[in-house]
Amino acid sequence: MAVSRLLIDPSTQTRLGAEVLAELRANLWPVDCQTCGRPFGRWEKPALAVQEVANIADVSLHHRGCRKPRWLEYSPATEAEFSAFPHVTWRANPFLLRITNALVVLINPYLEYASLRRDDARWRVATLDRFAAVGMGTDRFDAVIARPALSLVVDEDRVSAHITDGAGKAHGWHFPISPPAREVLDAKEWHTIGVTTALDLRKRLRKNPLRALIAARQVLLGAARRTYTERAQLLGDSDFDRKSRIELIGLISEMIRRTLGIQVGRDQLAAAVACSMGDSGMLLRLSGRDKLASALVVAQLYATRSRTSAGEPGHGGGVHVMAPDPAIVDECFDMCTAVSEISGLTVARLAVEPTVEQRSTEYLADIVIGMPEQFRAAYAFYRDGEDDWGLHETRGRLAMAIGAEARHRAGDVIRRYPKVTVV
Repeated sequence: MAVSRLLIDPSTQTRLGAEVLAELRANLWPVDCQTCGRPFGRWEKPALAVQEVANIADVSLHHRGCRKPRWLEYSPATEAEFSAFPHVTWRANPFLLRITNALVVLINPYLEYASLRRDDARWRVATLDRFAAVGMGTDRFDAVIARPALSLVVDEDRVSAHITDGAGKAHGWHFPISPPAREVLDAKEWHTIGVTTALDLRKRLRKNPLRALIAARQVLLGAARRTYTERAQLLGDSDFDRKSRIELIGLISEMIRRTLGIQVGRDQLAAAVACSMGDSGMLLRLSGRDKLASALVVAQLYATRSRTSAGEPGHGGGVHVMAPDPAIVDECFDMCTAVSEISGLTVARLAVEPTVEQRSTEYLADIVIGMPEQFRAAYAFYRDGEDDWGLHETRGRLAMAIGAEARHRAGDVIRRYPKVTVV
């Protein structure tokens, strides 16, 4: 719970007044002493220490035996006793808004620390000012503006929330994520980060706290773009259960034999299975039509997850095949189209100079084929277009690059895909 009992010296009481002290009590949480780093006892009364430098003050909680409650003033030329707070505790708690199926990550960056600023001879709590400086705001939740300073980076076993400024990463917090929340994270590219000091966040949130936090102006919000580390983008054995993987690969191989007359041999089959589990080495050693046939098995496998249970194109679904030149684009398209006559999957080839009508349909296909530059241009169109391209912008669960050159030419756009393989 927030700290209700504090040891406060008379000077601090006089300078801050009852209103500011009440706000500090509601936004400070006694977890660890900021002198020794050890935890506070359950019934312990923390000492409130303040150090002021040029109308800005740091407030921190300490064991009464580590530091007495007091207000210290320093000139800008004098080094303060605490130049950093290495023992400060933070919490991050991701949760889903059930009605909109949106992911929100709430972060309390400082449990035992607060910042004060003196404006017009009066002190105010200013802990969240540094986050407002990078563009976070108290907008209504459904009107949060996207900020390039915010990002959610998905790694293999955790997610990290990053806030950057001109000099690089300014703040970062990492946290585990539940399977339902991870599914939403993968399906949409933009999510919400909220920063507040009014909640402890150590416990699971039983209800949505945003409405109350926004009404009380106790949270700053911003939209964060989701990206992935290379390790997180590796295909893995958890993408499909073992039985489904083997059955689907066998079925797709038979479809290729019937439509293309290509017998997917033992080496090609082994290469496809290995690639679908994160090891594309065997597939990279193949060449020509053998390589494309084996890659086609993997593409068709992941395209089976492209649609919703109602058969509609799903957010975050689909396979994007990035080929290095028009000839390979044509060959891949012809092979995929032939197999789709049996599989029922839809296939699209990105147009060189697409019309708006083509833009409205091509990214909704289960398998989309083109050159890296075309995918970059298509994504930029959906991202920056005036119309509602929300579904199109999220499409593409797997990016399959035909060769290292295609992967390199894709550039940063490759980081938006949950899964990436180079074949």
